This record gives sequence, C-alpha cells and structure tokens, in this order.
Amino acid sequence: MLPCGFSPERTLRERGLLTGLPGWDELPAVRNDAVRVLDGPAYFNRPGPRVVRGAEVLAHVLHSVEAGDPVLPGEAIRLAAVAG
Repeated sequence: MLPCGFSPERTLRERGLLTGLPGWDELPAVRNDAVRVLDGPAYFNRPGPRVVRGAEVLAHVLHSVEAGDPVLPGEAIRLAAVAG
C-alpha cells in the first residue's frame, strides 16, 4: 500500500478504508500476511534519486532480495503487525 501523497502514518491511520471493503480478507496478499505499507511520497510518487531506494525496497518486499542498504522497519511496514 502506497497511496499517492500519503505518508506511511496517514496510510496506517486510514487503512480501514481498504481493509473494511468486501473481499479484502480474500486477497492472496492478505491471506499470506504479505501486505506492506510503503512510503510513496518519499520513494515512488515523483522522479528523482530516491526512486532507486524505492526499487531496492520493492526488491526486498516482493522478492526478498537485499539490494543496497538493508530495508529499515519504517520503509516497509507489515500491515498485519500493526495493532488495530
């Protein structure tokens, strides 16, 4: 999850808009505890050098590939690990 213009904190605050939709619990990523919240504004939503870091974070999240510096907890938050 990386809504355009939303920080990870806002995405987490408003996650109920998605998680409450019919069928959410049936999504393969949800069933497999593979939903992550990423920082769209920082790494993905506009061109620049930080897009490279975004690609490194995606490589880790999607394929468990370590590319570049290790992914920090705030860069890829496991949604199921967040209470509420």
